[in-house]
Amino acid sequence: MSAGSGKKIISHGKIYLAGNILQRCVSFIMLPIYTRCLTPSDYGTIELLSMVLDFVGIILGLRIGQSIFRYYADYETRKDKGEVVSTALWLVASLNIVGVLLIIMGAKPISSMVFGDAGQVKNLLLFSSTLLVQGFVEIPMAFVRAQQHPKLFVGFSIIKLTLQLSLNILFVVYMQLHVEGVIYSAILSSLFMGGLLGGYTLKQCGMRFSRKKARQLISFSLPLMATGILAFYITFGDRYLLRYFGGGLQEVGVYSLGYKFGFMLMFLIVTPFASIWDSEKYNIAKKETAREEFQSIFVIYSTVVILVCMAISLFVKDLLHIMSAPDFWGAAKIVPIILGGYLANALAQYVNLGILLKNKTIEITYGTLIAAVVISLGYFLLIPSYGGMGAAWATFFAFTSRTAWIYWRAKRLYDMALHWRPVVILLGLWITVCICSMYGPTGLPTSLLFNCFLFILVSLLLLYAPILPMTLRAQLLMSFRNPQSTVKILFGK
Repeated sequence: MSAGSGKKIISHGKIYLAGNILQRCVSFIMLPIYTRCLTPSDYGTIELLSMVLDFVGIILGLRIGQSIFRYYADYETRKDKGEVVSTALWLVASLNIVGVLLIIMGAKPISSMVFGDAGQVKNLLLFSSTLLVQGFVEIPMAFVRAQQHPKLFVGFSIIKLTLQLSLNILFVVYMQLHVEGVIYSAILSSLFMGGLLGGYTLKQCGMRFSRKKARQLISFSLPLMATGILAFYITFGDRYLLRYFGGGLQEVGVYSLGYKFGFMLMFLIVTPFASIWDSEKYNIAKKETAREEFQSIFVIYSTVVILVCMAISLFVKDLLHIMSAPDFWGAAKIVPIILGGYLANALAQYVNLGILLKNKTIEITYGTLIAAVVISLGYFLLIPSYGGMGAAWATFFAFTSRTAWIYWRAKRLYDMALHWRPVVILLGLWITVCICSMYGPTGLPTSLLFNCFLFILVSLLLLYAPILPMTLRAQLLMSFRNPQSTVKILFGK
């Protein structure tokens, strides 16, 4: 790996990690409050409302984020780069207006289909207003990432965190508005952030709209939009079917809480990494040493992701006992299975390079279609009998099948020559410690101590056993003594 690329990925990745934690940690900071101020049914209601808006946003938002990085990197002049972003902004904003109108016209049948009655029409209509400014939040944040301004990204994230946290505490805790409080907080924070981020982006890029660039963005994004619809079904279809097959909103709420720890993996590791990787991978691919760099980064990335999965799996039961009411404790049993699925997702985002380089994004759609078939079988065979646990296994099988397809097709287009041995060994260690923890002590203090022992044991194995490359083990050992040695050992700086 070259010094420049490696150092940039690590330094920017750390800043993006902070930014994404700040952006997304509101829901996790609020979990102890939500799980005490809201019932599992309230929590399930919020999840299903979010599901409806996400579905409309995927259909009408064109999944333009990846195309921004693709064409922002292709164009050389500031004018052309600005037109890519401003065109994307106006496309998404216009289509989201259409989405709000569709929700208004179909509010009653949508409420009846999703919740089983029309009692959520008011909440659905209120919540749908956040779509009006969604594009003025998502596109500008993608623009900041494309500019590779991680500190600015963190600055906007701090503002968003402060606003959301304050409004949630006001409406949910002090005013005790339950579901309505979460909705009011989302509306006000979206309006403010949309105005701030939209103003910044329009000032930088202007208000230009290019038909040529719009066609490029749409052409690149249409297969990804189809992928997004399928991915939405794979990710959120289980909530609806859990309610439909008799689990009710309470089971949806408990399952959704467990599922959030899969999202935790994404925003702790995968999204910060992708924030720089989405643009940097195209620069690395142009180098003569590209495959060596891809191999080295892959080992580091997969090791970190699996270790985070392991840590969450070990401590989630204890964490839920500390922070939530007993009605939510059952969420712990599904977390390792969901994390297994999201590990597959994390690897798919790395191994898909050949598909993106050759503009064969339809292959990602095919992979997601395969996953949709697999998960449909899982939903209808497993959820009626096993409830949330069945939904979790269906998710795992679907995400794993999708990653296998993407890797196979991408490798045929561009072979990154990745090394999988460390990944397989780490997976075996993760499964082993999960089984040990499952049959370990049940009391909170002893459980915490036992799980800490297991994680320390795995860490020592990685440091001293020949599992990871020697250079990476040396870097890990040196980092305990001198954290600044990490860059020196890996990147020669």
